[in-house]
Amino acid sequence: MKILLIANSSIVFGKELKEVLNERLFDTYLLDFESLELFHKDEIDKSVSKKFARYKNIPKLHMFFRMYFIKKFLKSTDFDIINIHYSRWIYLLILKTLEQSKLIITFYGSDFYRVSDRIKMIQTKLYEKADALSFTNPLTKDAFVEYFNSFEEKSSVCRFGLKTLDYIEKNRKINKIKIRKSLGYSQERIIVTCGYNATSAQQHKKIIDALVKIDEEILEKVQFIFPMTYGNMTYKEEVKLILKMSRLNCLVLEKYLYEDDNAYVKLASDIMINVLETDSFSGSMQEFLYAQNYVITGSWLPYDLFDKEGIIYSKIDSVDALGDKLVWQINNMNTNVNLEKNRDTIYNLSSWKNNINSWVKMYEKV
Repeated sequence: MKILLIANSSIVFGKELKEVLNERLFDTYLLDFESLELFHKDEIDKSVSKKFARYKNIPKLHMFFRMYFIKKFLKSTDFDIINIHYSRWIYLLILKTLEQSKLIITFYGSDFYRVSDRIKMIQTKLYEKADALSFTNPLTKDAFVEYFNSFEEKSSVCRFGLKTLDYIEKNRKINKIKIRKSLGYSQERIIVTCGYNATSAQQHKKIIDALVKIDEEILEKVQFIFPMTYGNMTYKEEVKLILKMSRLNCLVLEKYLYEDDNAYVKLASDIMINVLETDSFSGSMQEFLYAQNYVITGSWLPYDLFDKEGIIYSKIDSVDALGDKLVWQINNMNTNVNLEKNRDTIYNLSSWKNNINSWVKMYEKV
């Protein structure tokens, strides 16, 4: 079976899925949506991306050129299945070409929750033509089916695994001070990690507003880490400027981290703040939980599965409440809370070992 994933390679989900499918002997390719680089096994084909490069930065028109080159590539190569990661209306422009293979659309969450009703309706044709629709959790799937009052039969839950869990486990016994030193973190302060990328949906500005109101006595105990290794670079610079003017002891991570280094970020941290505007099922938050962080997240996010499975974490009803909750968490870090329980639960929920079969089943079904 020959499978093409169209996804953003800077986000680990599509890349890891390709690797695990290849291990299962599926001939799997990944076409990077941003650059149009083609990944197959350990090789990168840049023939399409080089042609697209001259058009990539043309304001307003770059998306149309992107679709033109994707269409041209698809006409030159046969795939049994095309699996689009992240639903976009622009794919309607090449729908007839996509239909030449079995078509699957995988939702990440924001591509349903953060789009207008008008765009949802425009994309209906795309969903009608798709052979399968997949979601990362049952709440998003149910909300989608309820909204459209349709598509139940072709919808399923296929969760991404998290390879970082294996790297966390591999490095768990390394001294925390040694890990912090390698990252340039404070070795004495409590480490609080805020969000995990450079997008406005992470609500960094509201987070900072809440943090600067905390008493100086508490702030002197803390170093705040802002991972901003991917996302909107203009937005990242705005956040960096705000942080520079604040009185927070902080560090912005800008270099993209892989494997062991990515695991170190989780293992070096004590508390993680995740107050996204909307989310489907945060992989990064799960990695922090697996590394036995205390996690503070928004009660508005659809993490009912965590509650059902008994995951230990804290909720706030608004970002305005973050300061008080963080102070409480800092003052209660040494209480008898068994965070080790989160390790087994997260691994059972989110290891590739326990999640790849749902993907294989979906591909074989179509």
